[in-house]
Amino acid sequence: MPKIVTATEAKTNFGAMLDWTVTEKDPIIVQSHGQPKAVIMNYAEYVRLADISEKERRQRALAEMEALRERVRAQNQDLNDEQADYLADRFVREVVQDMIAEGKIQYEGA
Repeated sequence: MPKIVTATEAKTNFGAMLDWTVTEKDPIIVQSHGQPKAVIMNYAEYVRLADISEKERRQRALAEMEALRERVRAQNQDLNDEQADYLADRFVREVVQDMIAEGKIQYEGA
């Protein structure tokens, strides 16, 4: 169960709180004026949550690309499957390049 502390407590006892998150593997919620402002958590938990977040982001991007592919295919029903696949792939590549240029996604080279 998360521990809740004030910002003043966190500032005063930061080292002890770091140790606590490592040994107890529970987060510490830091409040200021009664409102949650930050979380102190052990690094392994952070990495786990970051991995989940990245997987979700990639799944959303893939779903958007697949939806785009279907829209292109629906708008070009007079094309055969090979032609439709070619156009859809081309448009997806263009969208990905635009997203990279806008900084919305990072190119990982794979």
